[in-house]
Amino acid sequence: MRESEPNINSVSKSLYTGQPDPELWRHYLTSARWFQGKGLPVGDIRITPLPWYGTRGSVAVRSEFAQVSLGDRVETYHLLVGYLPAGRGEPAARVGRIGQGRHAVDIVDAPRSPRAMRTLLGALTRPHATGVTWYGSPVDPDSPTQVFTGEQSNTTVRIGESHLLKIFRKLVPGANLEAETMAALAPSPIIPQLLGTWSATSDERYDLGVFVERIDKARDGWAFCVEAGTANRSVASEMTALGRTLRTLHADLARAYGVSVVDSATISHRFLDGLGTASTEVPELAARRDTLATVLRLPPGDTPVQRVHGDFHLGQALLAPRGWTIIDFEGEPLKTPAERAAPDAVWRDVAGLTRSLDYARATAHASEQWYAEARAAFLSGYSEVPVPSPLLAAYETDKAIYELVYEVRNRPDWAAIPRQALDTTSIPMKPSPAGPSLG
Repeated sequence: MRESEPNINSVSKSLYTGQPDPELWRHYLTSARWFQGKGLPVGDIRITPLPWYGTRGSVAVRSEFAQVSLGDRVETYHLLVGYLPAGRGEPAARVGRIGQGRHAVDIVDAPRSPRAMRTLLGALTRPHATGVTWYGSPVDPDSPTQVFTGEQSNTTVRIGESHLLKIFRKLVPGANLEAETMAALAPSPIIPQLLGTWSATSDERYDLGVFVERIDKARDGWAFCVEAGTANRSVASEMTALGRTLRTLHADLARAYGVSVVDSATISHRFLDGLGTASTEVPELAARRDTLATVLRLPPGDTPVQRVHGDFHLGQALLAPRGWTIIDFEGEPLKTPAERAAPDAVWRDVAGLTRSLDYARATAHASEQWYAEARAAFLSGYSEVPVPSPLLAAYETDKAIYELVYEVRNRPDWAAIPRQALDTTSIPMKPSPAGPSLG
């Protein structure tokens, strides 16, 4: 530490004993990719600081919980905050500055600050660190770190060449679904190895992140398919392999959590309720509500349900020399924790991937033939029996409705993709068997 830099411990005693200033974070928070209240009225923001994780030289880091009023509800977000002497905060990470003169301090978003991350990792890897459970050796706290810049509902930081820290941003009390699911499936060759979990207690216990294996020489399925689609290059063999990998995942989840059966009317009711809610948020859906409702009403019968991935798309699958690896088990960002963990038909994940292929086709300006071949190859790899057309069509339609609401809120320029899918929605006329048994 340079002599001209104040020790962060003495600075914190004078400057950070009170509540952090929520207005300092308002713009940064509400414009972050992981903020899920976009399009909703943002009211009061209240920030609750947790204890310091530790200090390293003139840098200190702590978690701060931001309770954000969004109309009639309040959501909690995880701010991982670094405090550095003025001028030492990396420009890409800096949120603002408080204090005056030699006691001025830069406030940074810690994942984007290598200095702050070294302090955090040093604290979390200390023996008996509070809130951290390691399944083996901790990560090296002096490893270089780099935040991933892609669009995510959380924040992922690479640690050295072999490890990742996924920082959960929108928080709910209790166990995080991803940490729970990865622990239940371990060890598995088709998911990353779980290295550690990180939690904290405020009024209640919250999971803050997971440390996982970084898959070597991997590309995500989205980048792979968009590149191939742009060149109009077939991805049939890779999609067949991905279908088989998803089937393996579903079999593993069935063994871990069990399988039950529900009447198809229960699923239909859920779809129709979702359509009604979506129609109030996106009025253009009201005009086609009757047609969509016809597709969402399933034929009578029993449907097997189980724990599923819940938000499966090309970006959740990594292609490496060792094959496909499936990641991210938190479920759809706009759903409640209970909805994400609830058993569902495996066709929710299948539909998620086929809809993602449609997004890749549109992004790459690929041909309809490219999409049809890729979709057929994936379904062939996944299912050893005929695909249940009405059931898959209903899940694909429900997914496209969800996508349209999400895109209107977050990425209006992308809304044309699910809109086109819903415009061409047709009613499957030939029911097929209910689908594979994965028990």
